[in-house]
Parts: sequence; C-alpha cells; structure tokens
Amino acid sequence: MRIPALLSTLLAVLLLASTGCEDDGGNGPGGPSADGGTTGSGEPLPGLKSISVEPADQALLIEAGKTPASLTYKAIGTFDSGGTRDITTLVRFSVENGFIGGFSGSTFTTYKSQGGVTTISALAGSVRGTTQVSVKLQASVKDPASTSLPEDPAGPFAGPPSDTRKPDFVYPNDGVLMPPNMRGAELHFLPGSGNTLFELSFQNAVTDLKVYLRCTQPLNGGCIYRPDDATWLWLTQTNRGGEPVSITLRGTNDTGAQVGTSTPLSVSFARDDLTGGLYYWTTSNGSAIMRFDFSSASQLTGEKFAGPEVANGECIGCHALSRDGKKLVAEANGQNSGRLVLMDVASKTLLVPYNAGASSPDKSIFESWNPDGSQYVGVYADSGATDFNLMLFDGNNGKKAQSLTGTGSSTSPVSHPDWSADGQKIAFVRMGVKGTNQRFGKGAIQMVSRTDSGWSAPVTLAPAVDGKNRYYPAISPDNSFLLFNESTCPSGTSGTDCNADSDPSARLFAVKADAGAPLIELARANAPGKRDTGTTNLTSSFPKWAPFLYQRTREPNSRLQWFTFSSSRRYGLRNPLPGGDENPNGTLLWIAAVDPDKVALGEDPSYPALVLPFQDITTSNHIAQWTKEIVPVIR
Repeated sequence: MRIPALLSTLLAVLLLASTGCEDDGGNGPGGPSADGGTTGSGEPLPGLKSISVEPADQALLIEAGKTPASLTYKAIGTFDSGGTRDITTLVRFSVENGFIGGFSGSTFTTYKSQGGVTTISALAGSVRGTTQVSVKLQASVKDPASTSLPEDPAGPFAGPPSDTRKPDFVYPNDGVLMPPNMRGAELHFLPGSGNTLFELSFQNAVTDLKVYLRCTQPLNGGCIYRPDDATWLWLTQTNRGGEPVSITLRGTNDTGAQVGTSTPLSVSFARDDLTGGLYYWTTSNGSAIMRFDFSSASQLTGEKFAGPEVANGECIGCHALSRDGKKLVAEANGQNSGRLVLMDVASKTLLVPYNAGASSPDKSIFESWNPDGSQYVGVYADSGATDFNLMLFDGNNGKKAQSLTGTGSSTSPVSHPDWSADGQKIAFVRMGVKGTNQRFGKGAIQMVSRTDSGWSAPVTLAPAVDGKNRYYPAISPDNSFLLFNESTCPSGTSGTDCNADSDPSARLFAVKADAGAPLIELARANAPGKRDTGTTNLTSSFPKWAPFLYQRTREPNSRLQWFTFSSSRRYGLRNPLPGGDENPNGTLLWIAAVDPDKVALGEDPSYPALVLPFQDITTSNHIAQWTKEIVPVIR
C-alpha cells in the first residue's frame, strides 16, 4: 500500500508554510477539523431518509494569495413521513479536501492559495448528503526572476497575431504526469523571432494563472523557466489529482507590435506526493553513491552518501538497498572482482570488514533484498566463478546461504536479479551469450516463485531472441508485472552496443508475471523529446520502482506507480553529457508514471518521462535504487 496520508499531509503543510502561502483567516472561527469539517452534533435524526445540500454544485473564484471566498450551505432533510424540513443546525458539515477550505458552522470558506474540486457533506448519524464545489484559482503575476518588466505587462499582448513570433515548448513532452512535490521542475522553450516579453498561461476549470517573464536563463537558442515556490504551489496543489492543465506561451516585444502563441502543452499532476528514498551512482564527487529523500520538505539536491573511502579507496558502484533503508550492499572495484561492501546505513559502518584481497562477504555482482532485509539474492559469473545460479546471501554477514540450482549454468549464467516486494518471486536474466554479469548477450527474462518446498523451476517471461538482448527486470510494487530492457544488435546476437551495459538502442518494456504474456513497449516513456530531433536510440535503461502504490486522481480506484531509469536523451535545451567507451553520451536519471491496470489490458501503461531535477546535471548519473525511507546517518 502507499505511504500513509499523514506524511503526505505533513509535507504539504510544510511546503505551504515555507513559502508564506498558508491562510491566516480563511479557516473561520475555530478552524476546520482534520477532514475540513467543524464539530457539530451530527447525531441521528429519527425517521431521516436523506439529506440534500443547497446550493448544489457551486463554483467559487479566488484571487491567489489575496481574499478567500465563502459560501453558506443549507441542509434539507427528507423523512419517512414524506415531509421535509431544514436541518442545517443539526448536521455536521465537512469538506473532503481540507486543503481547499473548511467550515465554521454551515459556512464554507476557502483558503487563499489553492483551488480545486471537492465534495461537501452534511452528516446526521449514518445519513449523508453531498454536493460538489469547484474553487477556481486566479492570478496574474510577474516572475520574480525577471527584471525590468513593464508596469502593465499584459498591455503589449493586445497586438495582432504573428506566426514568426510563435514560441515553442521543447521540454517536457506533451501529456507528462508529474508528482505534485517535484520541486525544481523546468519549462524549456524556443522564444520565437524578436520576442523579449512572454506571457505563460496555465488554464483549466480550476486554474487561471498567468505569469509574465523575460528570458532569464538563455541556453542554446532557447530559454529555461523555473517557477518560483509560490507559483509552483498554487499550480500543483490546486491540480493534484485533477484534470490536465493546458500551458500556453505567448511572446511579443515591449511595444507589442505582434504576438505569437505557442501550441499548448498538456501537463497533469498526480493526487499523491512521491515518497521514499532514492540512492544513485554518479561520476561527480569523485564517483559516489548519492541519495535523495522525496519525503523531505527541505532537501533540494542529492547528497553524497558513500564513495571510495568505504572500500579502501576503490570505486564502489552497483548497489542495492534493503526496503526499509537500513542496509546497503555495493560492489567494489567493478566487474571481475565481486567484492562487496555490506553496510549498516544509520551508523555508516561495515557489517563485515572490507578486504580488497579476499572474498568477504562472499562474491556477488548485482543484488536485490528480500522484504525484511534478512537476505539478498546475488549472482556471480565473472573471474573465478563456480556457481552460476541465483544465490541467496545472509543479509548480516554476506555469506552464501543457498544456491537455487537449475537457474543458471556455466555456459548460460544468470544476472540482474530482482526480488519482489511480497517476497514470492525473483526475476532474473538468463544469458544466451555468456559474458560477465555486467556485459553479456541474448538475454531472456525468467522468474522463479516460492513454493511450500522452496523455489519453483524457472519460467520464461521474455524469451531469448536472435539480434536482441533482454535484461534488467524490475518487478512492480503490486507484484503483478515487470519492466525490463530490450536492446537491438545491428548485426549478429551480441556486441558492445547490445551487451546490457550502455546500449544506445535500449528501450523499456512491460510484461505480466505470467508465462506467455504479451510484451508491451512503453512507447510514451521511450519517446524522444523535440531536441532529440527524431533520434530513438536514447539508452533508456535500468528501470527501478518507487516502493509504494499511489493514487492518480481523486477516484479511489485510480492506481499509479512511478519508476526511474537512466537515459542519454536530451534534457530539453541542454547538450548531451559526455559518455564513455561504449556510448558517446552520458545518462541522467528520468522518472515516469505507469497505470498498472493498463498492463492487464495489453496497453502501453506509461506516461512521458521527465528529468529528476535534484541530480547534478553536469555529470552522468545512473543505477537508481529505491527504499521506503532514507535512514538518517548517526553523526
């Protein structure tokens, strides 16, 4: 299940308080209760059959940050006798979304800085009457980062239309879904000919927000706009779980000679905040494992967690975190080594001393933890390997406890294991062309399941295919399907461009956790941006799931899951990062949403991807691993 609502609520409150957007008078006398209601009797009324709430289905308008709106409701009861009467003073009024406003008696008062749609209820005993209220947030503001804006910045936009002045959005992709707590998100655009002044408009049924700005961050012929905190909160809190927001950009000069209007960009916001912790590897900081806490209201950039200092100066890279965030296992010194760092996260001490010349803990490359952190599954097919199966290791001392015989062989080893959240499945790759665990060819995606007597024989979910390599499976948080990578070999069945390492052709696929299920390409998540100029080889590799199930909209059955992956695609206007020996372009961490119910229908479940803005975008970042929480380091 997803993170408790209290944590999401606390984060939203902290975010509002941190920007001075909290309301100081809209709560009404006594303020709302936790569900947006006021204390009232709400006692059962003899013979009451139903309640109607008047006025029904109202729309209110607020000027962001200025004056709240109020509306007084009436409750009319219908009784067994067939008669009706006013029971307003006897019911308890409440509002479903307490961030929009609250009740004092029968009067609903909005807050000043958040719109949206919510349900108003009047309750007497078990009898409830409801209606809807839509609160539209309206604002016209000047971007704080833009200097020397006209006193009336809207004035120049009265000029005639011009196609040559038409701005063009290049990031993010149209139709993207964002977590509402994704602070630091950017819009990238080409300004259009001769434009020096811009009007950025956010519109839907509950939003009428206009921002006037200059090109304050020019780059490669375009402009980057990052909303200030107040504007971002108005936009995201009003539209979390709501309808898409249509974003339009108009451009002109200060005299308003002509006006160009962009093609609209559609952006939506999930109902729930993204939570959990992310650990990832970076080439910055002298190469290190970084981490970021999505549940923090204050963290804005990734922080260094560990580097070569924990392994006698040797590089540490591929890593896995226990689901509770308390233990980390990471490889040291790259492929053909297999030596591990096994660490207690809170104390940042090694559970087993690291010895560069010995295999303690027992050797492994690529790991995944079981649900309670008592074991991890690992693989080792590199120099000196003797066991090519899936291996289970003790999570406290790193000693091999069990080999799952029949999962691999000396000619067809296993790699890339992933242990499901319920502990009942382990997905992995079976090599078709033997190599190291880091680089191999013609992989197939297989899975074993726990039985009363141990583990089942492997079943194949995505078979080996000539000219393809399938690798890096990741089991979804609801345990029903997997994501994996597929890369294409230009010729033959293996090569440096399809060896599961930095394959340019890598794409994301989904498959149900059932043998024979169809393979589904995540076409929207795989899609290039405008600045990729049609290039589809974008190295969309190494998917990993955020550990919770979320809700997409206010509808209780709308489900959502988030995953991260590495990609060399263009981050809007920014130039590609320098790569390495196998790929000329480096990678950044991207995130995309998935509707899990579409997988069962055989449909593309993905949304367009966006960059995680907290990472150092000047260096390559990849191998993102999630935990349910970031465990603080005891200093």
